Amino acid sequence: MSAPEEIVPGVYGVQLGFVNAFFVSDDAVTLVDTGLKGSAQKIAQAVKDAGRDPNAIGNIALTHHHADHRGGLSQLRVAGTTVFAHPLDAQIVRGDRKPPPPNAGGVRKLLFTVVGPFMQPPNSTVEVEVNDGDELPATGLQAVHTPGHTMGHISYLHPQKRILFVGDAARNLKDLQNTPKVFAESMDEARKTIAKIASLDFDTAVFGHGTVLRGTATAAFRKLADSLAG
Repeated sequence: MSAPEEIVPGVYGVQLGFVNAFFVSDDAVTLVDTGLKGSAQKIAQAVKDAGRDPNAIGNIALTHHHADHRGGLSQLRVAGTTVFAHPLDAQIVRGDRKPPPPNAGGVRKLLFTVVGPFMQPPNSTVEVEVNDGDELPATGLQAVHTPGHTMGHISYLHPQKRILFVGDAARNLKDLQNTPKVFAESMDEARKTIAKIASLDFDTAVFGHGTVLRGTATAAFRKLADSLAG
């Protein structure tokens, strides 16, 4: 595995195939998402490669409940770790509510029905439920409710480092795009979310899927918001 990428000072990205996880190395180590099942060892090694003890992860901030973002949660949490999630998605992480099916039909729906249960990680505790504007103690992060992909999706803004952890509220593959309809619980909310992100103040954006957007991140989101509003 390649060494973690330091995106801005103290913020690292971990490539896990088609999905990314991130961590902030300040007084405490804060993970943002934990990849698919089987990703825990890679993330722990990345934390170690950045000079921190993976057995002292203080916080795990989940952007949403999907299996490719919380798969390593049970293995990465240690005694004293605080897990954060929005109340709606926390219900699914805990196992109190089943995840809604994807917006798919035909062969794709059949594929998700067959494969989906094998991808689902174990249920896990969420210590703190966060809502829009909440500050996560000892992390430097501020919760931004960005529904659409899931109704409890949270992006995390680090105002001091001027970086936004977008999660799956958008993706940056060949270019910046809204979340795909097939994986969205509400495209109406997803469009509103892009406009909301465009109103924030940050320089760098990182995504669950895609590459880092540096320097002109806010301007790129404003352009996308304008195109969706037209």
